[in-house]
Amino acid sequence: MRLSWRVLLNLSLLALCQAASVEEIQLKNIDILTDSFHKGWKEFCDAPVDEGVMSLYNGINPSDTSIHLLTINNQSVELPIRALSEIRDFDINPQRKTLLYVNGFYTADSYFSVQAHLHMMQARRRDLNVIVVNFAKDIQQLYYALRHHLTLHGYFIAKILSVLVENGVDPEDITLAGHSVGANAAALGASLYTAEYWHSHRKISLIDQLIAIDPASHICDTSDLFVRNNVTSRVVVIHGEGNIFGVREPLGTIDIYPNGVGFYPKRKLQPGCESWTCSHMYPFLLFMEALVEGVSIPSVRCENWMQFKDGLCNYQDIVEIGITYPAAAKGLYFCVTQPHPPFTLHENGFEYRSRNSIFRQ
Repeated sequence: MRLSWRVLLNLSLLALCQAASVEEIQLKNIDILTDSFHKGWKEFCDAPVDEGVMSLYNGINPSDTSIHLLTINNQSVELPIRALSEIRDFDINPQRKTLLYVNGFYTADSYFSVQAHLHMMQARRRDLNVIVVNFAKDIQQLYYALRHHLTLHGYFIAKILSVLVENGVDPEDITLAGHSVGANAAALGASLYTAEYWHSHRKISLIDQLIAIDPASHICDTSDLFVRNNVTSRVVVIHGEGNIFGVREPLGTIDIYPNGVGFYPKRKLQPGCESWTCSHMYPFLLFMEALVEGVSIPSVRCENWMQFKDGLCNYQDIVEIGITYPAAAKGLYFCVTQPHPPFTLHENGFEYRSRNSIFRQ
């Protein structure tokens, strides 16, 4: 039976209306996610979005995770996560230290652009094998990672670690690092790798260290944060915000509390920050400044923030934010930094000494 032109026109108009409706719902989804994101992880997990409509759009599946590597000629290459076994074909030298960075946080702000900082790190730190895994290229991908796919992301990290080790990279030369949700995925990946290696070889194989940058304090549908002090040989936690995004309690072998935020309840925001999101991003910027610019950001071992302010610390026990830490370092460490780059006070001639937190040379 042939349909009349009026029926066909009505059907076409209906289709157009439905398409527009889907677009409008998706725009509303993004607005809801963006608004709830700034209120903290719990609100983000419980955001009243239409996941049926979100599923119609690209970029939210675990397979949309990307791997970023460099060629020998310094060309940046992006691979889909399913090509993880191909990382052996790129500029991975077993004689160098390896940094596997897991990006699990998103911001559109150009000053806080996670992607721009990570690209800069890859380009400048050619003394390292730098591999970046990104499952937060936009806010909806981050939502699905936190809401549904975090265990899979941990599995992906474990598989990448296995590929590296199978191709001659010593586990003792591997540093895992991640910020926010990425820190949790990295920690889970390290645990899964160790369990899988034991199952296959009946030997213990621990990754050298995990740098957990203000790990996310809330994961949807589970109370397990995954970051623990035994997932790698050394776990360094760089805290940033302890109210709605990051964790207050010490989780690592080394716990660094810049400016006491995240440790001392009365200190709410990092220098120069006016939001929880900014404070959550702040330790990432410290880590990038130390790693990319080679800036020294020293932290002193102390029992608590008040003793640090009073100068009652062990000034012989100092660590610097980055990827290199003394083997004997353990406990709580504190530092003071500035509200803008360069964040370190060393640039202004400040140093730590006994009985005074800082002094000017």
